[in-house]
Amino acid sequence: MNTTTRRGFLLTTGGVVLATALPRLVPAFGGDVANEAGEAAMGANALRRLDEEERAILGLASRAPSGHNTQPWTVRITGPGRWTIGTERSRWLPAVDPGNHDVMLSMGAFMENLVIAAGAYGRRVEYRVIAKSPHETALIETRITRADEIAYPVDAMRARRTVRNGMNKRELERGDIDSVTGKHSGFIYIPRLSAEGKYLAEATLEANKAQTWRNEAQEELADWIRWSKKEQRSHLNGLTPASMEITGMAGWYVGSFFERQSVLENSFREQGIAMAKKQVDNCGGWLVLPLTGNSPAALVEAGRAFQRMGLRVREKMIAVHPMTQALQEAPWKNEIAARIGVRKIAMLMRVGYVKSYPAPVSLRMPIEGFTRA
Repeated sequence: MNTTTRRGFLLTTGGVVLATALPRLVPAFGGDVANEAGEAAMGANALRRLDEEERAILGLASRAPSGHNTQPWTVRITGPGRWTIGTERSRWLPAVDPGNHDVMLSMGAFMENLVIAAGAYGRRVEYRVIAKSPHETALIETRITRADEIAYPVDAMRARRTVRNGMNKRELERGDIDSVTGKHSGFIYIPRLSAEGKYLAEATLEANKAQTWRNEAQEELADWIRWSKKEQRSHLNGLTPASMEITGMAGWYVGSFFERQSVLENSFREQGIAMAKKQVDNCGGWLVLPLTGNSPAALVEAGRAFQRMGLRVREKMIAVHPMTQALQEAPWKNEIAARIGVRKIAMLMRVGYVKSYPAPVSLRMPIEGFTRA
């Protein structure tokens, strides 16, 4: 393939089209080697204070979702069965989530996994949220004790994934909604063709455009995409071509030739907006999770509810794709809750039935990467 042909190369997969000039190749970026070695040693020391089942519990807890797959959680072992759960500042997303709203939801999802996994291994988790602000790094104090085992298909935590493409337009059945959310959970389902559904689609697309062209937000996205296999092995977090559902020849191409600067090119931004347009037009509707308060504790509980739902949708062949730009960008973030008829929104998700459910593909940090003594 000559240079002229390469510069006009179009990549198509699952409805995604990427058109860009061939980027120059650069080394994978990574952290300081000495610092990473020190952190690895601290993580290994922490693991020696955990038994095999506790390690398994933390491994399952870390299967929780997070914005850009930053995996912001930290676990500090303060004594036998006593862990302080917190967050790592370097894995926050200040450009799109300056209030750490989504970080707190991710921590709630982590706690839901932790509680479920602990029960499956015959442990009980008691916890209290100690943080007064979402920007405190020590968030939750936990106490883990022996208890009767609670049967739970823990493979659901390993199989959970975000699905962006392939949804059909059929409305969700009421029974399926109640089954995956819990009848009295507070989730609100909004059909795609309702007035509110059309507003959410329009607001999401326009907010997506605003965020895409806001350089600070796009720079942050670029920091968390791991294009190459080398970057993926180095970081074990962030987004990959597979997790963004760029597969086949397109996946090979972007993994081989894309780099951080590619994300900042106009062609990449325009194709991202085109994909968002296709996504909001192709779904069965929206799920809204209202927020009952602004405290870290309220956000953690909302995150737990979100994860409970996320662990159930696969059995009903329902895909869930959080699209939160309208909760992050003005003017939509200031009006969207009132348009839906709630005081505040914790999470906005695009949902729809799919014919097949893909396997999980997101990177995962080992537990020694986030655990300290």
